[in-house]
Amino acid sequence: MASGLGHMTETSPAYDWHGLKRGRSEFVLFQYTLAGRGRLRAGDRECEVTPGTAMLLHFPADNRYWLPAAAGASWEFFYLCLHGLEVMRLWPRVEQAHGPLAEIAPDAEPVRLGAEFVTAALEGQVTSAFEASAWSYRWLMAMLALAPARESHAPHAAALERARRYAEEHLAEAPGPGVEEMARAAGMSRFHFTRLFTAQFGAPPGEWLLGRRIREAARLLRGTELPLKEIAMRCGFREPGYFGRVFHEKTGQPPGSFRKSGV
Repeated sequence: MASGLGHMTETSPAYDWHGLKRGRSEFVLFQYTLAGRGRLRAGDRECEVTPGTAMLLHFPADNRYWLPAAAGASWEFFYLCLHGLEVMRLWPRVEQAHGPLAEIAPDAEPVRLGAEFVTAALEGQVTSAFEASAWSYRWLMAMLALAPARESHAPHAAALERARRYAEEHLAEAPGPGVEEMARAAGMSRFHFTRLFTAQFGAPPGEWLLGRRIREAARLLRGTELPLKEIAMRCGFREPGYFGRVFHEKTGQPPGSFRKSGV
């Protein structure tokens, strides 16, 4: 899901990217300005990019961003490039909510997670494609949660985010949270919660929970020497055998093989 990331300070006007000259592959860009400033043109709109703002772009598209030619000009930022069918399916919701340039507080969840992801990757702590995908998914969900929910779902955005945070905070507890617990955290009936959660996050809560558990299991398999039974319990699976079957189905490898392969 992640195709590129970094932390850069540009000082040359040679830094100039055209959205229709970056190949045919579809991907998206989150670029958060830390210091200095740049310029952005998206369609017919041109504006200055200043600290505390994020460019939210997709490619190929009619856009351009660059460092203006001026004495002492500089632009410091970190960026994430993501690709994949799920990213491209959900990204229009981000653009619809924020446009191509958004003011986002430095302590907002997408900025915090994005900075942590970049730091971890640059320090060699992201050692597999699966881990990179897990980071990317967490970041994308945080970005979607920041976006106002569409139409009648807007009043419920805070409650849905509360349920998501509850699941994240209690995922390591055996047997782990379920849809009922998430619905209670949101203060809704299961039926109402499921409908709104699916509209907000693009997947039913049960499916979202399963994906989150599998990603946490992959992290524990790669980063610890815990027995498979313990990992299963920590990720909300009561039966190790069932955990093994589900993990194999979702990743293409049994847990033991995944751990040995380092993939």
